[in-house]
Amino acid sequence: MFAVRGPLVAVVVATVVLAGCGSSSGHTGTVSVGAYGVTPARTATTTNASAAVCRMDAGTLVGDAHGFLAHFGRVGAYPADLNYVIVRDDLARFRSHSCAPAVLGRALTQGLTSAQRSELVANLPSSMAQALRTALAAA
Repeated sequence: MFAVRGPLVAVVVATVVLAGCGSSSGHTGTVSVGAYGVTPARTATTTNASAAVCRMDAGTLVGDAHGFLAHFGRVGAYPADLNYVIVRDDLARFRSHSCAPAVLGRALTQGLTSAQRSELVANLPSSMAQALRTALAAA
């Protein structure tokens, strides 16, 4: 299984690094993601993305959250580590695009049941959970 995980982690890392690329206008800061297991820490420069990009980023996070929830806990077929890294990177990409939290909140509300949202927030690190709480409150 590690042979498959290595290329997937490389894709995730490349996606986050590339998420910071784009137009040189509108740079407002950086978004950092700490190291986790074999996934190294990295920082992306923020840009002002279009509303369509923000909706796409939010939809991607919601889709990947389903994978995280499916593999989390004792009922999961395998550990949710990879899915956690993917969701974490989705959130970093969303934030690096300077998207409004309400966009993510609406996507979470539409794409996950109340129970799923609660489980997701309860099982993420506090900084990620707070970002989702803020998004949900803004929706």
